Amino acid sequence: MIMTIIFAFWSDRVQQRSPFIMVGFSIAAAGFIGQLAIPHTRLPGLTYGFLFPVAAGLYCPFIHIVCWTGMLTQYPNSLSFAADNNTANNLAPSSKRAVGMGLLISVGNMGGIAGSNIYIASQAPKYPTGFGTGLGMSIAAIIMAYVLRRACDRENKARRKMLDEEGEQAVRARYSEQELLDMGDKSPFFIYTL
Repeated sequence: MIMTIIFAFWSDRVQQRSPFIMVGFSIAAAGFIGQLAIPHTRLPGLTYGFLFPVAAGLYCPFIHIVCWTGMLTQYPNSLSFAADNNTANNLAPSSKRAVGMGLLISVGNMGGIAGSNIYIASQAPKYPTGFGTGLGMSIAAIIMAYVLRRACDRENKARRKMLDEEGEQAVRARYSEQELLDMGDKSPFFIYTL
């Protein structure tokens, strides 16, 4: 819990989400590796101890994933990009945000179904399928967060370059305010949060 609060505070302070997602899942991966490596029957205290980094590493990134998807971000130099005080998020317009957030929460809540099927009772106490699946998912999450960060950063740089070269007023002259709002995250003024 305290680690989640520290990560949330620090993430908000530096206005970055993806590094905290990657660090959180790295902590979880270390816990899963520990669970797979230790001889469970001889070291029950160590087995129990390695569950703490697993739990901490899995809970911390969730807040950042939700924020990365639905976080509000300031848009300087965008005049009146959005109706809600020049703010938007990584999913825009609001209809896309509503569907995206609903899918994120719904798919995330399916974890209980998966968990009840990958921790097979006959594999107790080591549960190699369960811990191995958790390790694989943690590594996949780290890779996906990195890839998404790079893609968003590349798109942000392209949009900033276009605005610098052509000028904001020239780009704005091509579109009405409503067209810019309807474009959502495809707008040349939309900057993705990293």
